[in-house]
Amino acid sequence: MTNITDDTTNNTPPLKDDDDEIPVIDLSNPNTEQLLHQILRACTTWGFFQLLNHDIPLPLIQSYRESKARFFSLPYDTKLKLKRNAQNARGYFDDELTKRRRDWKEALDVGVPGSKDWDTPDFDESNACLDGMNQFPTQEECPNFREITVQYFEECAKLSNRLARLMACALGIREGGEDAQILDRMVLNHTSYLRMNYYPPCDLNDTDTVVPEGPPPLGISPHRDAGFLTILLQDDDCHSLQVARFEDSDLGHDNSWVTVKPIPGAVTINTGDMAMIWSNGIFRAPLHRVLTDPTKKRYSSPFFWNPGYNELISPLDCCSNEIKKKYRPCLWGYFRALRFAGDLTDLGVEIQTSHFKMDTTSDHIEKQDEFRKVVDFEENFNVEKYRSILESKD
Repeated sequence: MTNITDDTTNNTPPLKDDDDEIPVIDLSNPNTEQLLHQILRACTTWGFFQLLNHDIPLPLIQSYRESKARFFSLPYDTKLKLKRNAQNARGYFDDELTKRRRDWKEALDVGVPGSKDWDTPDFDESNACLDGMNQFPTQEECPNFREITVQYFEECAKLSNRLARLMACALGIREGGEDAQILDRMVLNHTSYLRMNYYPPCDLNDTDTVVPEGPPPLGISPHRDAGFLTILLQDDDCHSLQVARFEDSDLGHDNSWVTVKPIPGAVTINTGDMAMIWSNGIFRAPLHRVLTDPTKKRYSSPFFWNPGYNELISPLDCCSNEIKKKYRPCLWGYFRALRFAGDLTDLGVEIQTSHFKMDTTSDHIEKQDEFRKVVDFEENFNVEKYRSILESKD
């Protein structure tokens, strides 16, 4: 998660005062030119849009919602057996830090196995990777949870690939061309993960509610997503997700936040840091946050479509013909490792896309080269093993 003062200025017209609704896009639109224009407009202004007719089966979505709710209703000790740690980014947690501030939520992360084969036992050594190994409840604890989750995960992966290619086409990238090769590699090597969030009610007037010291808690503090794109499944009846309306919303003024009101049957899409670098700043990585609710439970599931760990993300040639390249190459595995360390621990670690801008000086460029030489992406990441890198700050 990134610093809220990160500069994400792009070359597209700013939002107008009357642009006060998140765009809605119908993926079944037969007018391809119109569809691409809508995607380009959404990704360069809001960085968010709601997507209709996405082809994820609605019965599967309903089964997944029910299965997810059953998981979070399990006894705390049962969930705690799946607790993630400094050697495994995957599993259950209720102590994540966003901007060094604890989120008001419980969550479970699962990701593509290191072996790329869901039929391989989760803790088989071939499944080791930077993000770690998946931890699922047993069939007895939560019947069919793993099966339903994997089915939903794979549907999100298919949709992500489709959206990424439409985003590329919207930028003028030719299918099969050199600039499109990264998308082909992502299909084979993506390191995506699915997060299941549960936000319990947070009634500050209830004497039984125990909250951390400081300002009232948020479900998630303001942040930007690190990967390429996110597919978010929200509850229809609890409107807690907010997106920053203008670039100067990074200052955090409440009147600059717009609530995303989910359309039944739709999913919410947003672009991430890697898409912003890849597009040379044309696409916007939007700042967003999640509010707490005093009375309602809320569930959500973001699916993060991420590159391969060894992928160097750099601006496309087609996006830097008329303007100079704004970013140096960014190694996704390095960026992801530092983000995880920052979410899990309070080491003062910060990494943002601004560290890779051409007009800045940052030791992260040298550090990521060092990291790439010593890291084994086929073993679980160990925070302590790379402490010297993690604690390096500008």
